[in-house]
Amino acid sequence: MPMIQMDRSDDVDVIRALSVDTFAQTFADTNTKEDLDEYFANNLSRDELQREIDDPDSVFLVASVDGEPAGYMKTNVGAAQTEPMGDDSLEIQRLYILRDYKHHGLGTNLMHTAFDMARAQGKTRTWLGVWEHNDPAIAFYKRFGFTRCGSHTFVVGHDRQTDLLMQTPVPARG
Repeated sequence: MPMIQMDRSDDVDVIRALSVDTFAQTFADTNTKEDLDEYFANNLSRDELQREIDDPDSVFLVASVDGEPAGYMKTNVGAAQTEPMGDDSLEIQRLYILRDYKHHGLGTNLMHTAFDMARAQGKTRTWLGVWEHNDPAIAFYKRFGFTRCGSHTFVVGHDRQTDLLMQTPVPARG
């Protein structure tokens, strides 16, 4: 599966389309349309995503299948992390795969890429937040050794939800 790092200025539209489509596919059944629309407008707007792409402490990677974007991952280090987890940490802020491409190894490949990035930057820990009711995602992360280390509030529109914070030591190359 080819992966490409997104250009920091020209690919915001690809990232936005993947962000909105994957979030809607994952959470439309558990959120109102109004809350989703507000989340998209405030958190996944073209301007907000361009700001994130331009942040030198954040990286977007897109997984593609036959040249078509199929999913993406956003990682953060340093001040770009959404929680103050320290300079030894790499955050996986978003890891989403379009429904038609799930269960084809894309998420696993992105996770291994995150670990490679963390090792290359001398990080000792990888962490993420996951909605407390997203059982498939929680199970996926547990397969990579992630364990719960806390929680924080994640707001979708006007709905205050709880994300579990999970972490794992960066595994040795293997």
